[in-house]
Amino acid sequence: MALDYRAPLSLSCARVIEMRRFPIPSPSLACPWPPLRLPISSRVSIESFSSYSSSSSPLDRKSSPRFVGAHGLRNGEIDVVTGDSWDDRILNSDVPVLVEFWAAWCGPCRMVHREIEEIVKQYEGKINFYILKADDDPEVADKYGIKAVPVVLFFKNGEKRASVTGTMPQEFYMAEIEKLLAS
Repeated sequence: MALDYRAPLSLSCARVIEMRRFPIPSPSLACPWPPLRLPISSRVSIESFSSYSSSSSPLDRKSSPRFVGAHGLRNGEIDVVTGDSWDDRILNSDVPVLVEFWAAWCGPCRMVHREIEEIVKQYEGKINFYILKADDDPEVADKYGIKAVPVVLFFKNGEKRASVTGTMPQEFYMAEIEKLLAS
């Protein structure tokens, strides 16, 4: 049975929105109070959120002692992987691996992270869980064709087996993990 789920639109997918003024067809339909004038242009655009950064982000835990596990988990937490530790922890792992690519400015990344944190509790010891900040290690993201976040990659025997882009329900990630464990 195939699971069909449409991921919600995230801010990272925002495009330029052009606002147009529509003429009022009849003076009787006009608003009875004076028009509100705002100091904005007739075009509104969202171009980049990469300048937004929060040091108190729940995902930015590189200095946290809970994120120092050698095998991807310590007390049910997700470990941080970087470009320097990628080969050793992901490609040379003898157990399946889930890697969550995220960015501090990405709201949907926080939603995905909460889903993955719940899954970690159920699959502890069966699969290693890592998180990679795509803005800090763009060469790894480029190597796997990641153009937007959030993205979750699944590896087995050093080989990428599956990827999920965008926000998905917990069951979707669990189904991918089950397929990975069964293969």
